[in-house]
Amino acid sequence: MKKLLFIAVLICGVALSAQSQEFKPFRVDAGIGYGLPFTKTLDGGVQFYLEPKYEVAPQLAVGLRWEGSLFAGVEEEGESVDVKLSSSYMVTGDYYFNNNKFRPFVGLGLGLYSIGGASVSVGDTTVESEGKNNFGALLRAGFDISHFRFSLSYNYGGKVGDETFHFLGATIGFYLGGGRN
Repeated sequence: MKKLLFIAVLICGVALSAQSQEFKPFRVDAGIGYGLPFTKTLDGGVQFYLEPKYEVAPQLAVGLRWEGSLFAGVEEEGESVDVKLSSSYMVTGDYYFNNNKFRPFVGLGLGLYSIGGASVSVGDTTVESEGKNNFGALLRAGFDISHFRFSLSYNYGGKVGDETFHFLGATIGFYLGGGRN
């Protein structure tokens, strides 16, 4: 009985070890995208990110993400312009649904959003600025194929002034490292 149990544990250990070596564990993601804020004064903007990751299990990767976003909006009459710049620093986790070449995933990130903004009114030439650091979150889903990454995300950066800062993002990127052994 002890020999049978020992052999079963050994086979499971070898199988798990072989499975965990299927992908190189360290990679760095980078990409660019479009952000669509949920606000009346901003129309949209560009976002970019850099995210080193480590695959702790065959289908689970953890990382540190830095993302920058720039949003702008112009009032219909063209009398005022609103601009917001955000930078986020967060810990992320992605769960991959399979280990195939096409790898869909869902992910979560938690961390700090640094948000700054300015509003300029042309008629009476007033300039207002504001800035704030908030705890925030990121929810995302997408897929990896070869060394390319496509994702949709919801970013929540907390309140700035009397407005909640949150937006949808669509990004395309690539990664260095990682991939199959």
